[in-house]
Amino acid sequence: MVKHLDPRVIKTRSSLKTALISVMQQYKIENISVQKITETAHITRGTFYLHYKDKRDFISRAMTEILDDFFDAVIDDGTDSLPEHYAFLNGHAVNVFYLNNAFNYIEKDAQMFNVLLNTQENGLFEHELYARMTGYLNRFYDQMKPAFADIGVPINIQIAFTVSAYVGLIKNWLIEGMIYTPHYMTGSVHKMISLVSAGSPKTVTFTNFFYSDPQLLARQTNNW
Repeated sequence: MVKHLDPRVIKTRSSLKTALISVMQQYKIENISVQKITETAHITRGTFYLHYKDKRDFISRAMTEILDDFFDAVIDDGTDSLPEHYAFLNGHAVNVFYLNNAFNYIEKDAQMFNVLLNTQENGLFEHELYARMTGYLNRFYDQMKPAFADIGVPINIQIAFTVSAYVGLIKNWLIEGMIYTPHYMTGSVHKMISLVSAGSPKTVTFTNFFYSDPQLLARQTNNW
């Protein structure tokens, strides 16, 4: 049975996360106190400790919730986007990363992502984002291994390169003030991926994990 949270609990936790992001614009995580967070959120310390054990527990859970929400919005079944129908999948769905969803999602909460990725020297959020992306790419490889292109490079190096490229691109987009629209970013990545993935139409690489909606790209091309 699904357990539904009290709306007041959801509101309190949301207020605390918003306060955390606000405080992180001014202080490193190690210099942030529970008092500073609760004062910013206009919530008592007693209320805070009803929900979290301590600051470390709160920050850890807040980062997890932010990442959960992000990947829920950008990871979906992309079996139909693969080069062809693969019998070895036996009807199982293959999750891929929807680029247009990702750029749109980040744009809507740009301040939060910029703070988490570009203003914290300890890189807690970036580390967790890397780990999540790496996990999804490993699962993608495990599912698609029979059709994966052999390029003579160890899989762990391919994954590290791919994750670094995409996370780095997001960070740079935010640093430069998102001067390009999410649609433009999606189309640009699609063009670069198309060049990298040019080869046998039946093989798969990690570029196939990143999906660009062709209908969206068609509309975008007409507007360029």
